[in-house]
Amino acid sequence: AKMEKMDAQMKTMQAMHEKMMNAKSPEERSKLMPEHMSAMQGGMAMMGEMPGAGMGDMPAMAGDMDAHHKMMAMHMKMMRSMMAMMMDRMPSATSK
Repeated sequence: AKMEKMDAQMKTMQAMHEKMMNAKSPEERSKLMPEHMSAMQGGMAMMGEMPGAGMGDMPAMAGDMDAHHKMMAMHMKMMRSMMAMMMDRMPSATSK
């Protein structure tokens, strides 16, 4: 169930990122900010819950390397999404 939840979160973040990219004006962007923030906080919360984020879970996961690798890959994917979303929040010189 965890993976599905994470997939859903990734999709939410992806969609939010696209909305930001498609915003034509600073006004449009600032309207999206609260929604964008909550998508980011959802991602942060989820990363906090993830095994493999805290290495304390290592011994428990050693028996299931496959699941562990999937989790790590998912974690990396989520990190990349978070970075993209953080960039969304920067005032960009390119959006004229």
